[in-house]
Amino acid sequence: MLAHPTMFASKPTPMKWLRCRAAWASFAAGSLLSAACSSGESAPSSAGGAAGNVSGAAAGVSGSAGVSGSAGVSGSAGGVAGGAGSGGTATAGLAGSATSGGVAGSSGGSAGGGGVAGGAGGGAGGAGGGAGGAGGGAGGAGGGAGGAGGGAGGGGSPPFELKSSAFVEGGEVPLMYKCANVNPKGQNQSPPLSWGPGPPGTKSYAIVLMHLPSPEHWVIWDIPPNVVSLPANIDHVPMPPVPAGSKQSLANLDGFNGSGYLGPCPQMANSRQSYKFTLYALDVDTVPGLTATSSPTEAATAVKAHLVAGSPGVSLTGTQIQTP
Repeated sequence: MLAHPTMFASKPTPMKWLRCRAAWASFAAGSLLSAACSSGESAPSSAGGAAGNVSGAAAGVSGSAGVSGSAGVSGSAGGVAGGAGSGGTATAGLAGSATSGGVAGSSGGSAGGGGVAGGAGGGAGGAGGGAGGAGGGAGGAGGGAGGAGGGAGGGGSPPFELKSSAFVEGGEVPLMYKCANVNPKGQNQSPPLSWGPGPPGTKSYAIVLMHLPSPEHWVIWDIPPNVVSLPANIDHVPMPPVPAGSKQSLANLDGFNGSGYLGPCPQMANSRQSYKFTLYALDVDTVPGLTATSSPTEAATAVKAHLVAGSPGVSLTGTQIQTP
């Protein structure tokens, strides 16, 4: 039986009364706690319940994080690349353990099984990757065929080289294209010339005729970039009508004094001489510093100062001879 303050023989003082109440409350609480522990039941406690809820919530959070383990399934899609699928397996297994931990420890085994399934998905993804590789090989074969087609197309563009329908490289320049001052006398007509398109950046062309090793006989410049041939017998004027816009040098050599073409004119009897026609691609529309009285040597120097980068010119060489 618990003692009660009214059972004291004498009336206690206020301070003594407070101490007695505190002692009684402590004794009562201790008795209740002892009874609860001896019965094996959990002591009801709002604080303990809150803690349990917090623990449960935390476990639940861990479980929901485990649900994100389904990302392992997307990882199996990455299996297209190969071993990435197996990496997804490990992640799925761990995530499953975390999820089951939130619900109950005994469910962890089932979650692990889910991880294995994820691994199987990764394997399937890997097989898909192999199929994709085979498709890539087929695509490569198609690319090769396309390349072959491109090569065939490129063959349709004429090369940047100088030719003449009147003579071939190293051959004799026909008599009609020889000067008229030495035997056998020629007609001093310029030969027909043609060429393929110049390199990128070509804004005009120029042609120089040189008696090897020197001097220059004829220069025609400011040939428009869309022109790829010269007709035979260009007029002997500073600015011939064909090709339009072109200009010619003024020669005073080997007994010839005039504008335009001066053909091969060997000055030594019975000695075959070489003459080189050179076509230049220029980076200017109009060669600066030249006039209607510019000599072939002056014009050739000015032309060579405006070559398209990386294009030294293309040549065609012919021969001629003087006879007694």
